[in-house]
Amino acid sequence: MTTSVLAARAADRPGVVAAGIGDWEPFWLGSPPRTLYAALHPAPGIHSTGVVLVPPLLDELPRSRRFITEVAGELAGMGLPSLRFDFHGTGDSSGRGDEFDFDSMRADLDLAVAELRARTGVARLVLLAWRGAALAVGAWRSCGGMADLVVLWEPVCDGAAWLRELVDADVEARKVLPPPRPGVPRTGGPDDGQLMGYRASPRLRMQLARARLDPDLAGGDVPVWAILRPDGGDAPIAATRSWSLPESAPKFAGGVSMDATLFLTPPMRGFVRELGAALCAGAWT
Repeated sequence: MTTSVLAARAADRPGVVAAGIGDWEPFWLGSPPRTLYAALHPAPGIHSTGVVLVPPLLDELPRSRRFITEVAGELAGMGLPSLRFDFHGTGDSSGRGDEFDFDSMRADLDLAVAELRARTGVARLVLLAWRGAALAVGAWRSCGGMADLVVLWEPVCDGAAWLRELVDADVEARKVLPPPRPGVPRTGGPDDGQLMGYRASPRLRMQLARARLDPDLAGGDVPVWAILRPDGGDAPIAATRSWSLPESAPKFAGGVSMDATLFLTPPMRGFVRELGAALCAGAWT
């Protein structure tokens, strides 16, 4: 059972859950029947800036859960209260996988942002989004979503290209499924609506195929930082600032096993602390 499940089950009891990688307060965001699992990593002292951590999508979510929890703990320890959550229809939140799409993600981002502001009273809000979540954040911003800084971690900028990568990876993954046993029908055929073991509705696939991150996203009124792999080349968007990950940065995609767990290694911890210091300084433009 994952730490987040245990934390969610403890959400109806007062107090803060400690799990060895920082303390957090789990709770349900929204109201039944549509509730999101969320967790607030409180920060000591007086704080003016908070962070909403936007998780990666589909199969990249479960393998990065611990990693994102550790990032949230590091940022909170530096004075940045941090809220992480699972999108509707994913992770420990309510809903079916086929209810998960760009429309539901925009609504979830509204909830998460409003909740962090309400619980902490921060004056400035940072969105830190991983991988495919960059597309959701771009769509949210285009519909009026407000933040003071957007930080995109290895952003997926071309939804159609990413969808093709997912479909190809799904085909290869199905080739290594165990063979059917006598009397036990094999499940998980290519027509089951899943990608890499996760439900991807026709609507979500259509939206992904049409989604592109605006290269001039940073040209608006909100600064945008891009965090890229050291071999990633130039930033795919006109970022206000670009960051280069350590050589040992864990990979979210590229043939990574679904059951692989990403950890915050010492070089990555140092990188997150450098990022947190820049966020605390507030010189974002």
